[in-house]
Amino acid sequence: MKSPAVQRLDRLARDVTPALTITALAIFTAIPLGFPGLQQVTPAYTMMAVFYWAVYRPDLLSPITVFAIGLLQDVVLGQPLGLSALTLLAVLGVTVSQRQAFIAKPFVLAWLGFVVIAAGAFLLVWMLMMLTNLTIILPPAALYQYAVTVAVFPLVAWVFVRIHRNWVR
Repeated sequence: MKSPAVQRLDRLARDVTPALTITALAIFTAIPLGFPGLQQVTPAYTMMAVFYWAVYRPDLLSPITVFAIGLLQDVVLGQPLGLSALTLLAVLGVTVSQRQAFIAKPFVLAWLGFVVIAAGAFLLVWMLMMLTNLTIILPPAALYQYAVTVAVFPLVAWVFVRIHRNWVR
């Protein structure tokens, strides 16, 4: 039997796991993946993580935490401050409001939900980037990143399911 202090520490470690995984991914996002013959692209890992935890453990993911992680990501990526924070908050808000559509349903429905929510988030980022840069940005780069993000989501979700089942509970 664990002492009460050890039990509290164990519970705390489990409760901060979603925030720690998203923070780690915000830093990892600074590493672009290169594919031969294609431009470098990095999937929106933090968006995937916010979506997953907002569906399955929203109680462990506060808007303040998501905002802070978004600011960290903006600093790491050299983006306009607040861009990721605003986008991740939008993903959190929409996902939490629609989470009943994904709970206890086949994974493909959660994936489709992510496809739709990510499309809105990428559209938001694209429009905000044009606004902050005061220039027209052609959509192919954003569409390519969106496609890679959507394609990689099942693998990332699989990792989160393992973390969720074996650690967070």
